[in-house]
This record gives sequence, structure tokens and C-alpha cells, in this order.
Amino acid sequence: MAELQKYSVKESLNQLLYDSAVAVSPDDASDITGAPYKALYVGVGGDVALDLNNSGEAIVFKNLASGQILPVVFDRVDSTGTTATNLVALK
Repeated sequence: MAELQKYSVKESLNQLLYDSAVAVSPDDASDITGAPYKALYVGVGGDVALDLNNSGEAIVFKNLASGQILPVVFDRVDSTGTTATNLVALK
């Protein structure tokens, strides 16, 4: 198992601050330019299929809420299985 990194509270909160954002168009074949990203903002809720950091396989997060930030490291939002819209990749 990978070793967990330990952060102070301040360092942990700083991990939730983003200074780069890009609008995402789901695509089954191509990673998002500049990947990996640290979080996904969901503008209009639904399901989101993500390729988690070089996993090569889509994981579907079901029934995400409008306005939700999903804090996961990912390379791609797949169009197959994604119903949410107005997606923004953050890092």
C-alpha cells in the first residue's frame, strides 16, 4: 500500500486551494490538456465517469450534486457514463 503523506491542518487546507481551471468536454479517447487535475467542479449535477490518474479505466461517480467539488486526482472525463454538465477541472 502507498505510504500516506501527513500534513498539518494548514497544509491540508492549502491542498484545497486551486490556481488553475479549465472547462472540460467529456471525451472517451483523450486526456485533458495539462492533466492530472486535483478536483472536478460539477456545474449541473448527474453522473461523472473519470479516469483516475493513469488508471486506464473509468470510475463512475453517481448522482453528483450541482455545485459540488469532487476532490480526486484524474486525467480524463469520459463521455460514456457522464451525464453531468458544465464541468471544470481544477489544480
